[in-house]
Amino acid sequence: MKEDSIYQALLGTAGLYTYWVLYIATGIACAYYVYQDAIKQDRRTLNIHPYWWAALALIGGVWTLVAYWLIQHSTLKKPHDE
Repeated sequence: MKEDSIYQALLGTAGLYTYWVLYIATGIACAYYVYQDAIKQDRRTLNIHPYWWAALALIGGVWTLVAYWLIQHSTLKKPHDE
């Protein structure tokens, strides 16, 4: 049976930790952007408070950011009557 070298074991662990650090950092960055943009828009998207959008972005990451953008900024949304 072939045993893994210490370098392969460390690379695997380092790769896993790197993945999770990047995943968490991306979630925090998405939550920050969504929260700041929701406050700047000065209206609630789907009657959801900016705090909840930030919490959802922490959990959902990039997918929540994409959903928020489609709802708020894309050409698919209805014009806002002011």
